Amino acid sequence: MLLAVSLPYVWAALIAPPGWEYSGLLYHATDQNVHLAWMRQARDGHFFFRNLFTTESLTSGERPLFNNLFCWLLGVLSALTRLPLVVVYHAARLLFAALALRWFYGLCALLTDDRRVRLTALCLAAFSTGAGWMAPAFPGRNFMDRAGHGLMMPEAFTFTSALVYPLFIASMALLPLIYGLVLRAQTTGRARYAVAAGGAAALLGNIHTYDVLPLGATLLLWAAWSALHKDAPGVASLPASGIARWAAPLAVVLCAALPVLYQVLVFRNSREFQIKALTPTPAPALPDMALSYGPLLLLAVVGALALRRDRHAALMTLWAAVTLACIYAPVSFARKMIEGVHLPLCFLAAAGLIRLLTRLAERPPQRSSPPMQAVVPRLIVSAFVALMSVSSLQFVLWCLDNAQDNNRADTAQHLGPPLYLSPGDAAALRFLDGSTQPRDRAVLCLPMLGNYVPRATGHIVYLGHWAETLHARAKRGEVSNFYSGQMTPAQASAWLRRNHIGYVVIGFYEKQRGTTLPLPLPLIHSTADTAIYAVPPP
Repeated sequence: MLLAVSLPYVWAALIAPPGWEYSGLLYHATDQNVHLAWMRQARDGHFFFRNLFTTESLTSGERPLFNNLFCWLLGVLSALTRLPLVVVYHAARLLFAALALRWFYGLCALLTDDRRVRLTALCLAAFSTGAGWMAPAFPGRNFMDRAGHGLMMPEAFTFTSALVYPLFIASMALLPLIYGLVLRAQTTGRARYAVAAGGAAALLGNIHTYDVLPLGATLLLWAAWSALHKDAPGVASLPASGIARWAAPLAVVLCAALPVLYQVLVFRNSREFQIKALTPTPAPALPDMALSYGPLLLLAVVGALALRRDRHAALMTLWAAVTLACIYAPVSFARKMIEGVHLPLCFLAAAGLIRLLTRLAERPPQRSSPPMQAVVPRLIVSAFVALMSVSSLQFVLWCLDNAQDNNRADTAQHLGPPLYLSPGDAAALRFLDGSTQPRDRAVLCLPMLGNYVPRATGHIVYLGHWAETLHARAKRGEVSNFYSGQMTPAQASAWLRRNHIGYVVIGFYEKQRGTTLPLPLPLIHSTADTAIYAVPPP
């Protein structure tokens, strides 16, 4: 699995056009550069992160309150090791991909003694995604695992998260760790497991707060179920006192609530954070979600029904059901809570598949030889894992094809960032990074380069992200008016000063659009295809 999520980056680096610089990203660089911008601020010595993709704080003087411990730690590691941010970024991605599988397998070992179920669940978690390969049979439906065809959601699957998002796979890894520690606290009565689970939950609440809401709801229901069903199968090993049966999950919920309360504080005191948090991210239609998981979801239902009397299955069923219900909650960030649901679905689907194969094995013996009867179930399991991995392969191939044309479709349609930077644009970023001027004035350029400015230079950019840049649609129109010469020199000068812009870049993509500078500005850096102009301070 680690090879599968590493080799595409090697290939992308090897095909970089001569002179062009590879960004180190494969998919949706827009959001990944936000995480790298947080890391950049940590590397520069900041604990609280400013939104470097918008300029409102330069006018309001708003004090940064937001922090993400995961990105902060990676930024500090980059500073200490002097490794490039993107190298540390990918090292963390691979580390947490391995931990996600290790901790998930550990949870499976607590849930079942059947090695077949554990290994099947592990293989499904490592390689499967959804049923996007069925899309031709369902025209008009939106599959969550088909890049370039509607709403692609890498966070809905373990493999795609491990391939592209270190933050996603790190938070996904923490979920089975937390559930496993809660089970150990319940079965041993030892407080250290509850304390460790609480610490992991608090960390999760900081780095990906959305995951804590379904986690908390699941643990509350699990605490009630454990207290009421002390005689259910699988509960005999719980402590005689029964306190740990409900106290351990409740303690973890309280620990997870602390960072959530802080996020509420940030929300109430930061206008930037409010606007960004209220950006709607609705979940896909229910039929689309069900079709996206397809056979995996069907087998998960079979597994949940087959193990309905088992306490262990109750935990995994609760985890999956609560998470899927949460993504349809009437909140702006609904679909972001889907992260991690793939893991319990893999466990339940594995249990369902093994149960069906066991039933088939109990039928009267056929004419086939005993060795063949032993091989057939393995072939069926292997075939199912392979079938559910088809979309994973399709996603990797799509990413490689996207790298081949330098993200051309997204750049043309949505002004998305390319994966490779032209020699001039890359040199311009290095110039801004080495500038000794204060970073309290913004950089003006099109979003294709602007999305890289915070990560590469630590400067604020006027327009760089569809959501992180507040009022991005209006600003896009203003930037177009400026670069197309629709402002008079006086209007352009007033607009630059009003928005605290200190640098104007005319680079590869600006020149492609026939950009003209509407007023004379001193040239401070120039290469063959990129120029940087300084805006005199007021």
